[in-house]
Parts: sequence; C-alpha cells; structure tokens
Amino acid sequence: MEKIKTICLISTFHDPEGDRALKFLKKHLKKIKNLFGFIKLAITDKTSEEIIQFLEKNKVDYKITSFGFGTLSRRIVLKNGLKTNATHFFHIDLDRLLFWLEKYPRELTNTLKKIKDLKENEYLTLGRTQKAWQAYPSWQEKPEKRTNQAISKEINQKVDVTTGCYASGRSLAKIISQKPKGKTPGVSDIEWLMIAKLFGKAQIKSIKTNGLTYETKLIFGKKRAQKPKGNYPFSREKLADKTIKMIEKTLSRREQL
Repeated sequence: MEKIKTICLISTFHDPEGDRALKFLKKHLKKIKNLFGFIKLAITDKTSEEIIQFLEKNKVDYKITSFGFGTLSRRIVLKNGLKTNATHFFHIDLDRLLFWLEKYPRELTNTLKKIKDLKENEYLTLGRTQKAWQAYPSWQEKPEKRTNQAISKEINQKVDVTTGCYASGRSLAKIISQKPKGKTPGVSDIEWLMIAKLFGKAQIKSIKTNGLTYETKLIFGKKRAQKPKGNYPFSREKLADKTIKMIEKTLSRREQL
C-alpha cells in the first residue's frame, strides 16, 4: 500500500471489551502506519486497557476522551491533527477503518488518492453503496436514512453523512475545528458539513463505497451486532432527531458570516 504522507488520519474509538477488535488492530496497525503520514486518535475513557497499552507500546498518538461525547471527541482529535503539517484530513471511526482494511483494502487506497487530490474548497462525504446498505439492521438503517434525507434536502444534494466518514483540505479543517458547538454523539455528521458549506463556502462532494458496510459483526462479534436490549430503536431515532436539529442550530448562526 502506498503511503500518502500528506493525509492525517483522525479517528475515534470506543470498545470496553477490547478482545476481538484488538486482534484486528494488531493485524492492521502496520498497514495503517504505512498508509498515512500522520495518525491521531481519540480513545474513550471506557475503552479496554489492553487496547490503550497496545497503542502506547506501538507509539500511536492518542488522547483519552469522555464516553458519550463523540462529537466533542472528534473535534479534539481534529485539533490535534491540525498540529501536524498535513494538507488533508480524513475522519473515520477506527472500527470502520479496520473493517475497510480487512475487506476492501484496494478500494480504501483508491479512496485515499481521491482525498489527496481534494481542492481547498472541497468537502468530501463518504457514503455507502446499495450493497453496503443491505448489511445494516433496520433499527440502524431507518434513522440514519432519515438524517441523510434531511441534510440532502437542505443542501439540495444527495449525501450519506451518517457513516461519520468525511475528508477535507487544511483550510476547511481549520474552519471546522473553530466553529462547532455540538458535543453529543453523531451531530458532527451534519454540523461539520454545514460549517464547511456556510462558513467555508465549500463545494460538497460525495462518493459511495463498499468499505463502509456494517462493521460491527466482524470487528466486535455477533453478540454485539445483535439488537441491544431495551428500546434501542427509539434511542437511535432520538439521535436522528438531535442530529437533524443541528441543521437549524447551525443555520441560526448565519449572522456570524
């Protein structure tokens, strides 16, 4: 795999168990280091100590962040990435990246080449092919598609933002790091795109990938891929509600333009 020295990987991760995912991390860390010029991680304070020790041993730059504040964690790791001299920034949750490396490594390499060629005014959302969507459970697919429909309608352009996977050049990354307000999980999917468009005058681009299919079963195991106990579908719908509200919240800040 060709190392793209100008791209900084900014990634978040949460895994209290750490057994199965650690096996994939051990398998693919060398590949990750070979792919990216810079690596910056945000690991939740609930994540397995074994994973943290593995990152320490292998000298991977990470910060510990609070579980339950995923959007804030993403902002922290982006600011950390901006301390490097990277020209482009690629955000993806670490479990998704491990899946992509395991199943579609060539597609990932080709995607990174596209990211390297992004212009300063371009913000790239990385979504899913129909094949990738087919692997998702309905209790996750429905609220995510509702979020995607809301933002697509707002920007008059069809996008799939709920993968939490996006990329931009340095100028937009700086603007995105300075403007966000969100803290809770998921709202960065919409907020960052809106900031790029409103404050950075960005051209929104999108591509569909097979690599962003449902990764939980492979990386975390069948048990964790099953429908969680309790009213989980309701909690996913609530997350969609919060995410969609971020459109209105960000639009209300137009006076800062």
